[in-house]
Amino acid sequence: MPEVSKTEIGRRLFLVHKDKGVENAIKKVRHGLGQDWNHLSEDDISILKRMLGECWVYMDRSAWEKIAFSRLAYSDVMAIVRIGDSAKGKDSTDTRAIEDVTAILTGMI
Repeated sequence: MPEVSKTEIGRRLFLVHKDKGVENAIKKVRHGLGQDWNHLSEDDISILKRMLGECWVYMDRSAWEKIAFSRLAYSDVMAIVRIGDSAKGKDSTDTRAIEDVTAILTGMI
């Protein structure tokens, strides 16, 4: 078995926590939207997951935990998707897009 540095273990653990945070948020959004969830395309869901992941990295953990993801309206979700889609072609998601999505999410605290 190859040696794995503590730094690499830390990176992997960080990604696992991020993915788990996003997965839990998506479950809450899906539950909150009910039948409206079915109106989202696979691309919409992929963009939503990517933007939630970017915000998970950007935000303070305590603020993230306070967000009532189940209270996001369909219009909020579609706004996040539009913001994420507009930032999609860039090398990395721009800070302004992440701040805009964070503003939507923190409105749910």
